[in-house]
Amino acid sequence: MSAPPKVFISATSGDLRSARKVVEQALIKSQCLPVEQSNFHPDWRTLEDLDRKKIEDCQALIHLVGWRYGAEPDPATLPPGTPRRSYTQHEYHVGRRLQTELGDERFRVYVFLCPQGFPFDPEPDAEPEEKRALQIEHRRMLERSPYRYDTPADDGELEKAVLAMREEVFAIQQEQVQTTAVVQRSHSLLVLVLLLVLVLGGGMAAFHHFTQQGLSAIKADQKIDTAKIKTHLRESSERRLEQDLQAADLEAKSEARERLKDNAQAAHQSRLARIDDLAASFALIEGRADATEEVKEMGRILQEEGVDAALRYIEGKRAALLARVAAADAAHVEQRRAQLQPLLQAAGLQATKGQTAAARTSYQDLLKLDPQWPQALEVYAWFLFGQSNYYLTTGPLSAAVLNAQQCLAHAQRFHDLDPTQPRAQRVLSAAHNQMTDVLTQRGAKGDADEIIQHCQQSLAMDEDLYDANPDSAQAARDVSVSLDRLGDFLARRGQPGDAEAALLHYTRSLEMREKLLAANPDSAQAARDVSVSLNKLGDFLAQRGQPGDAEAALLHYTRSLEMREKLLAANPDSAQAARDVSVSLNKLGDFLSQRGLPGDAEAGSSTTRVAWSLPRICWPPIPTPARPRGMFR
Repeated sequence: MSAPPKVFISATSGDLRSARKVVEQALIKSQCLPVEQSNFHPDWRTLEDLDRKKIEDCQALIHLVGWRYGAEPDPATLPPGTPRRSYTQHEYHVGRRLQTELGDERFRVYVFLCPQGFPFDPEPDAEPEEKRALQIEHRRMLERSPYRYDTPADDGELEKAVLAMREEVFAIQQEQVQTTAVVQRSHSLLVLVLLLVLVLGGGMAAFHHFTQQGLSAIKADQKIDTAKIKTHLRESSERRLEQDLQAADLEAKSEARERLKDNAQAAHQSRLARIDDLAASFALIEGRADATEEVKEMGRILQEEGVDAALRYIEGKRAALLARVAAADAAHVEQRRAQLQPLLQAAGLQATKGQTAAARTSYQDLLKLDPQWPQALEVYAWFLFGQSNYYLTTGPLSAAVLNAQQCLAHAQRFHDLDPTQPRAQRVLSAAHNQMTDVLTQRGAKGDADEIIQHCQQSLAMDEDLYDANPDSAQAARDVSVSLDRLGDFLARRGQPGDAEAALLHYTRSLEMREKLLAANPDSAQAARDVSVSLNKLGDFLAQRGQPGDAEAALLHYTRSLEMREKLLAANPDSAQAARDVSVSLNKLGDFLSQRGLPGDAEAGSSTTRVAWSLPRICWPPIPTPARPRGMFR
């Protein structure tokens, strides 16, 4: 049985002691092992190594964030240009770097931003304003980042969220185990280099059996002189011993000083005990028929010039060696994906036939085999998008929310593989838009805060795509759709300043769509988009009711109706065009009836009668969209 997954807990003690205990107990319930850093070193340089060593031994990191900055390394030890961070903030950044390096499938960071109403522990003292400001900026950075975070209202919600992580954490552990096995089979040269470094640092497992078995197979023309290598290794260990003893002499307390010296001597003896096996391993590998030129040259330099020279040589070769191995791995991965491609295509066919359960299973099976396959992540995200849209139309709403959440998770994984890829940016933007739709429909407690985040993230991604492709009509249209969504949310929410912001978003959306129509005057889609924006502005102004709003709303409604009547005249058999005219007539009729000026009641009644006189084609069944509604209205 494998050891339980390890999860590192990063939290300040001053205000989150109880919350940290909640997380610990939840992890234990999930059969995970909680890990914490109990001793913090005041020197930044030492802290960097200690944090990374402890965190990279885990499968995940939980970052609990309150309003307290907490302790920090001595700012005087920070290199020039290094940002000032508390110990817990530093742990978060180490974890995030590991997630970037290893990928979501091998390490993950979970962030919990505890809001103002969270049951914090009483703080032992008041922090300086400077530290408070640094912590507030850290929270803002987390809110602005593209990564997901949770905002638990209390300990119960926090525990529930941690318990829900269990399957992901166990999957990450399994991925690490499989990856480690591949590396151990494939990368013997890199393992050798690590062995050298570990031995000199005092941290290698016994290598004796391997070397003794292999020495009998060394070729007759072996050139490695193990005696010389042993001499250099011994000298290197003695230099390290001297450094450790000098460092121990700096300790003021005699008891601690003697303990450090004893530790230094013990480490030296441990290194000496491994020297014979390490020297023999160089002889063994150099004598093998498949030994690379790098390992032969490394052994020669070690023999003639010593440990430092050998390490300098291999460090200069490190990038090329890693690139070579990565290229070999990439070729292997592409071969495997080529073999799986028919199954991926079959999943698409199943979805097209409406065999959604079978398609879902097929996509999941493929992503279990290859969790970082970009094409599979992309098409599965779009599949989940369509499923969420389907359930949003037919119910149940819970299924729409679940599929939207899964869509966002897979879109984020696809995006994380290459954040510069426009296709990845677009599917992630669509996923955020879908979350906006389902959460707006649900309207549960806390959904409003999440909706605004999804709206803003979608708009930011669409803006980036448009900035990179200013001539792209699709990119411009995506921005206009996201502007409308954000405007809709702000108009509904009605907090101070929301109305002004909503009007700005609606106005900018209309301006972008006007430009698209001017560039494509024959485009029915561009014309309809302009009419949609005109109606949105008309609705907003009619509702707001400030001086001049009624006149502006009437102009927008009238122009929208004129455009839609032209579209219907050009496409008399179009159900959508007929329905659009009916909607505009009803909007105009309602507006006139409510305005109440002389003649408005008669005009309003007349337009409503015209709307109802249109053929029943105006009310076609609304099909389930197969692509994002945020992209194709």
